[in-house]
Amino acid sequence: MSLRQMLLTDLPMNRKERFFTGTVFPMIVCKDNFKHISILFSLLGNAQKPPVIADVAQTNIEFFTEYSLKESATGDTRRRFVHLPQTKDTPDIVLLINGTPRTLIAFEAKMYDVPSVADLNQQMAAQEAILDAIREALKIDTVHHFALLPEPLAEQMDGLQFPILTWEALQKAYEPVCRGDYFFEMLGIALEMYDKLVARRSGFGLNCEEKIPGEQIYDGFRNGTLNKSSMGRYGGFKGDQLKQDIVSARWRTFQYETSSKDSSQLNRNWFNVADFVNLIESSLRPL
Repeated sequence: MSLRQMLLTDLPMNRKERFFTGTVFPMIVCKDNFKHISILFSLLGNAQKPPVIADVAQTNIEFFTEYSLKESATGDTRRRFVHLPQTKDTPDIVLLINGTPRTLIAFEAKMYDVPSVADLNQQMAAQEAILDAIREALKIDTVHHFALLPEPLAEQMDGLQFPILTWEALQKAYEPVCRGDYFFEMLGIALEMYDKLVARRSGFGLNCEEKIPGEQIYDGFRNGTLNKSSMGRYGGFKGDQLKQDIVSARWRTFQYETSSKDSSQLNRNWFNVADFVNLIESSLRPL
C-alpha cells in the first residue's frame, strides 16, 4: 500500500503545523548531515552561505524547532542575553551557523492555518525582538527572517512586512536530492491536499490589512496621515460593539481592523473611517 493510500484509508494527514516544521522540514533540509544546506540558502535571495560543519565534535551549526529563547536561557546561559525580551515568542525554525558570515535564520511557518496579514505581521514582529537579542548577544552578522507558507496563502499576503518562502519552492528545490524520500513525498501529498485540509474561517480577519488603535485612527484621519479608508467591528457601524466602545471610551485603545479598500467592497462589519471620526467628534461635544 502506498503512503497516499494509507493517508486515505488509515490515519489521516496530520494538519498540525508543528509536524511540518518539527519533522518534515528538518528531514528534508538536514538530509545527509546538512550536505544540501546550500539549497536552502539559494531560496533566501541567494544569501551568502558560510561553511557548515556537521561533525558534532567540531560542528558550527545549531538547529532548533519551536525555539523559545526565554525558556531555554536559564541559569548562567541567561547572562549571555542582556536585553532578552520577557516573552515566549517562538520562531518555528531557528538555525545558527557560526561561520563567515555568522548567520541566523528563522522561519515562522504555516501550513493549513490561515492567519490574516495583520496577525502574521504582529506575530513575526514579536519574534524580531527575540532575534535582535540574539544578534546583539552573539554578534550575528546576518539575520534572515522568513514566513514559510503554502502558495495559496502566500498569494493572500499583500502587505506582509517580511519575506516569504513557499513550501512549494522548497519542494521544487530539494526534489533532485530528496525525490522518493518518505518525508519529502509526505510534503508533496500534504500540498496536494491543501484545498481539502485548509482551515475554513468565518471571515474574521480576512479583509484586515493592519490593526490600529482607535485613537491612532482618529488622529491619523484628522491630520491626513492615515492610509486606510475603512475599518471593521463586529456588527458594523450601528452594532452594539461599536456603541459600547464609544460609551466606555474603549475606542481609544481598541485595536480595530483596517483596510485601504472602500467599505462597500467588504462585508457588513466594515464602515468608513470618516463615519467613525464623525461619531467620535459627536460623542466628544459638550451637551
